Amino acid sequence: MTDMERKNKKSVENKVVSRLVSLFLIFTVALCLFVVVQVLSRGYASFGGISLFRVATGSMEPEIPEKSLIVTKRESIEDIEIGDVICFRAQSPGMIGKTITHRVIHREVTDGVIRLRTKGDANPVMDAYDVTDDILIGTVVWCSGNGGFLSNFISFFTNKIGFLALVAFPCLLIAGIILRDCVKNIKGDLEKVLEEMATPPEEKKDPSENTEQDQKTPSGANGESGTDEEDYETMCARIRAELIEELKQENGRE
Repeated sequence: MTDMERKNKKSVENKVVSRLVSLFLIFTVALCLFVVVQVLSRGYASFGGISLFRVATGSMEPEIPEKSLIVTKRESIEDIEIGDVICFRAQSPGMIGKTITHRVIHREVTDGVIRLRTKGDANPVMDAYDVTDDILIGTVVWCSGNGGFLSNFISFFTNKIGFLALVAFPCLLIAGIILRDCVKNIKGDLEKVLEEMATPPEEKKDPSENTEQDQKTPSGANGESGTDEEDYETMCARIRAELIEELKQENGRE
């Protein structure tokens, strides 16, 4: 493999890696924006009815410790039974919109509307407001237990600074890759221009022009005569023949 082939192969590999990194970063930014839109619109993010939360208090200890991670699955309120642990948006003054994770201790139907009464396992009293379908998020289907590395990692990216870094860092990387490609293209164009400027004018002449000029230039007498040698002899023979013919005609008339 020649040096030129190695250089071309390396260039192709670099372009492929650059495109893959760009696609990954674009996907990451799009995912972050998707999460931002959901959080701003309803207070939490959901993917196909599945949501991830981090428990901020110990109201459900010991079953669900503080700082643990939980996964919820969206279900119809009709399928929820007493004893299920659910997540819902709080309606209490000062906590409206926040996510609460408590256990269902009572279920009733009033005027065709299902209402759930909830209570934290570690709380002495039940919650003051009933849970209806419009504020229900889902049923807890998984809990990580005591907080660990994963919980702390998720916690960092759920605060404002961490989430901003998660969005800003890929954006900066994408901008850097685009800028690098632009600089490479400009550098390549400049190298071509400098190479053309350094090339002597006679070397820049198009070979096709030489061929065309050669076809137009006669080959005889080093280009000074209008005909080549064969054309010159043919013309002389024709002139001699015409002169002889004229002399014969003159002698005949005499």
